[in-house]
Amino acid sequence: MRSYSQTKQIFSRMTKPLLAAGIMAGLIGCSAFEPEYGQCPPISAAKGAEESYIIGSKLGQLVKLRFNGIAGQCVARDGYTDTRIFMRLLLRRDMTTGSNIERTEFYVTAAIIDENDSVVSRETFAEEGNFKDGMDISQPDIKYRVDVPDGHRVVLAIGRAAE
Repeated sequence: MRSYSQTKQIFSRMTKPLLAAGIMAGLIGCSAFEPEYGQCPPISAAKGAEESYIIGSKLGQLVKLRFNGIAGQCVARDGYTDTRIFMRLLLRRDMTTGSNIERTEFYVTAAIIDENDSVVSRETFAEEGNFKDGMDISQPDIKYRVDVPDGHRVVLAIGRAAE
């Protein structure tokens, strides 16, 4: 029969490998729930609508904004692609009227275009950019999710679409 100290020693030697195996199994199991990402439909900024000028709401400063990066993360579904779009914008303000905190509101339009270059659907959403005291640049990140039918593409624009 083993003594208490021998049993404790055997148990402590087994604990580390079992703990490591448990952690590995957990990590492998988590990746089983991760969706299978694939190729995204074409995502682009509309020519002439990739930048704009707006007026800040606190100080009334002129702010130039433009897309500074667009990326997608997509999962193919039956007849469409579940598309998550990540946009980074670059806002630059004119600080000749001051460098205090400034806030801006702007719009981004996302349109789904079919193979005949016709707009199938369009959504406009409001976003905001904030400038810290003394900062002339702001880079807000925007996330947007849309289901894109197979054979279609997404076109983004800064501003509201004309009705």
